Amino acid sequence: MDEQDWRVEVELSDGAAAKRLYGAAGATELSRHAGAALHERAALSRDDNVIFAYTRARDTAQAAEVTLRALAAEEKLEATFTLTRWHPVAEHWEDPDAPLPSDAAALAEEQHEEIEEETEREEEEGHKTGVPEFEVRITLPSHREAVALAKLLANEGLPTQRHWHYLLIGAWTEADANALADRLRAEVPAGAGIKVETTMAYVLEQDRSAGGPPGSPFVLF
Repeated sequence: MDEQDWRVEVELSDGAAAKRLYGAAGATELSRHAGAALHERAALSRDDNVIFAYTRARDTAQAAEVTLRALAAEEKLEATFTLTRWHPVAEHWEDPDAPLPSDAAALAEEQHEEIEEETEREEEEGHKTGVPEFEVRITLPSHREAVALAKLLANEGLPTQRHWHYLLIGAWTEADANALADRLRAEVPAGAGIKVETTMAYVLEQDRSAGGPPGSPFVLF
């Protein structure tokens, strides 16, 4: 039941320090700290002097923490790091080692199965067609709305990657991505943001093909 919603909270001395670390996390040089450990991107957001890294699994969150610690040390920034997981019933962040009640555990198991199915679908699509060049990024006002929209789109045959209250949807061409974004703007909840951009997976594939260094393992929101 490890694959749920996980968060690394990084508290720095002030907003300037957090902005510096946040900006550095988006740089390609960060990849040398992560290596193969951070195999899946973490969603990064900043609120004044605090940075949050969201992932779907504990091992990815721990790898993100190691990576951010290394980068903070390189930038000579002091920070405190806190790892938490989302409580699916109480709907708040809690100690990752605290036992979940039975109803929460059952819900976590259901989420675990959904993530496994989603991963299998993504792998099947990847084997068939390769790596999509573009993606539609949706920022939802809340975690609950992100989960609901992800399920709705999955029922329509449109799989997504969900990172806390962010969704990523791959598209093979920029025209397809823009058309999808235009369509979804009429369907997403009020307050949601939609953006079209090049996928990190495509950038990484191009970097590997060119023999260059990989890009950042973080996606910035």
